[in-house]
Amino acid sequence: MKKIFVVFSLVLLWQVSYAQAVPALLIPSDTRSMAMGGVTMQTDADKLDVQAFYGMWAPKTADNTMIGGNAFIRFGEKLGVSLEGRVFKDKPYEVITSQALSGGTTFSPMDMIVGAGASYSLTKAFTIGAKARMVQSAIAADAKGSTFCGDVSFTYSRDFYSATIAMRNLGGRISYGGAGYTLPALAALQGEVKPVEGLTAAAEVDLLFAGCAMGSLGLEYGIADIVFLRGGLHYCNSSKGIPTYASLGLGVQFAGVHLDAAFLTASKTLGNSLMFTLGYAF
Repeated sequence: MKKIFVVFSLVLLWQVSYAQAVPALLIPSDTRSMAMGGVTMQTDADKLDVQAFYGMWAPKTADNTMIGGNAFIRFGEKLGVSLEGRVFKDKPYEVITSQALSGGTTFSPMDMIVGAGASYSLTKAFTIGAKARMVQSAIAADAKGSTFCGDVSFTYSRDFYSATIAMRNLGGRISYGGAGYTLPALAALQGEVKPVEGLTAAAEVDLLFAGCAMGSLGLEYGIADIVFLRGGLHYCNSSKGIPTYASLGLGVQFAGVHLDAAFLTASKTLGNSLMFTLGYAF
């Protein structure tokens, strides 16, 4: 007989609490960004930046794991190409059958996100960017869906400051075999400034189309361009976004190789979340 899955709690967690599908699209996939309160940070590499990451998200509650990598390659002075891939895996749950209390098997809900993008410098100060993603999501063995979404951005940058306006996660709805659910699309305004050598201050405001505002502040201080100390604050006014937290981070780089770590605290939901990145850039 067909198995009956107890997925109502999962659907409530993913769709009602967040009011949309695939909340993994909101979680930073860059350790530097996570350490700075979730502010979206651009790579500082001149030619190439390749990195892989591993993270534990909300270990006290959801106990999720995330793994993936991304790459940025610059061609000439104007064109940049980026690639990304990540898997966000939830804690397994037991499957219930009609014959017994437990079917003896488990299932792990999972999101997989793969994307590619490009940026082009119109002038020395103005850059436009676009990214396309394929999203696959499974909340049960017989409840899976896929869709596409994308980002567009416009950046103005000078030697000591920059500002970006972006629209993210724009795309269609995702269906798990029934009604479709919207993706967490948003409009973002991000800025950063380098007032003195070694210090970077950044801020971001995100307005989710579902009716939620998020704000992030981050600081980074580099010592001899080798050791980097980071910290940040993230605020959300609704359960539809990423809960409020504080963040700490540490980075080390030498001869192009960089190792970064981020830790989240001051949050009952996300406390003790960790992320690590190993990469190479020049």
